Amino acid sequence: MYITEKNLFKIALFFNSIYIFLFFLFSPQGISVSKILITSFLLFSFVVFVFLSLRNKKSLNDIPYLAKYAFYLLMFWGIVTVSRGFSLSIQDWVTNLGNVYMGLAWLMPILILLGHKIEYWNIIIKVIFTIFKLLIVSFLIVYFSMNLSVEYSWLLRPVCFLILIGLYRYKLINKIIIFLILTIYLITAIKVDIRVDFMYLFLVFSFILIDSIKQIKIKRSFLKYILFSFIILLCIVFTVGYETLSNFVAQIIDFQDSRTFLFQELFQELSPIEKIFGRGSLGTYYSHYFEHTKWYIVEILHRPWWGDSSTRITTEVGYLQMILKGGLIMLILNLFLMTYATYLALFKSNNRFVKRLGFYILILIILSLISFRPAFIPTFIILWIAIGTVLSKKNRQMGNEEIENLIKFK
Repeated sequence: MYITEKNLFKIALFFNSIYIFLFFLFSPQGISVSKILITSFLLFSFVVFVFLSLRNKKSLNDIPYLAKYAFYLLMFWGIVTVSRGFSLSIQDWVTNLGNVYMGLAWLMPILILLGHKIEYWNIIIKVIFTIFKLLIVSFLIVYFSMNLSVEYSWLLRPVCFLILIGLYRYKLINKIIIFLILTIYLITAIKVDIRVDFMYLFLVFSFILIDSIKQIKIKRSFLKYILFSFIILLCIVFTVGYETLSNFVAQIIDFQDSRTFLFQELFQELSPIEKIFGRGSLGTYYSHYFEHTKWYIVEILHRPWWGDSSTRITTEVGYLQMILKGGLIMLILNLFLMTYATYLALFKSNNRFVKRLGFYILILIILSLISFRPAFIPTFIILWIAIGTVLSKKNRQMGNEEIENLIKFK
């Protein structure tokens, strides 16, 4: 039986989602039969994505010169970052290839090669809706039988993408599915206390509102100011410091700062060379905050400690995760491709779909300043394929009618 390229792509998407759901249900640790079986879904999806991407390597001919070489550099640096995590320890191999935040996360830019084919979005949308139907059926069982966690929200977050590209595009049954998943998403965010998901939704609806402005000049001005302001904000964070920004925001609204210590601890821990090159995909850093908190809860309150280890292999902030693993080289290469794709989508595109992909990329760029560490999960699969779609000159030059004929949103 012959399996088509599109069917392979669909299977890879499903297998990635199956891995996440099984990981949420069983949370396998160490080296065990269940861990190997569950991780096999993750590895299979990765191998298929790489295979399909390499089959479409000619799509690089359709992207701008600067983006092409930034892609080559990012893939090279990703391979270097992953290679630095290899050792003779079997556990290191399992962690590096079986954890969505480790080795596989830094090889995901290869999915840019799949973005050239606009038809792949048909499969992505269909798979998302299929997964959503399963989540709706299973939600009550999951909700009452176990504690919800961040991992569960990984499968719910694509609802933001579906809303962003246009609710009006879907038939009634799919609109109902989106509404139900949005409700589950909000319940999960409240129960697990994931504040970033509320910011995610806020940004999604804010950009939809901006896109609805009929005056093109006003709309473009809004977007230019937002993009320019974020670049300035990013420069302030990595020069003056995140604490300065946090103190400024605290004067305007009352919020709980849970990020300043992450920036301070990481930059204090890394040497100048490590800030440039990172510590590799299995690199760790020591957190005095978590060590002190653990001591206080265990020794003073006499309660069990359920938090992270003081030796942390990952950090919640997307940009800090890039620096920890691949240094400023990784951060700069990622930011260049993302911001360049955003610019092309918002200001050099002839169709609404590619513009909305630009909004999606921009939202993740913004959220990476406080959360959204790179991971081999649907949110970032969509991100890198979206970047590939946007970088393709052919896709940007299409009109709305051409896009509608290729993508069956309903």
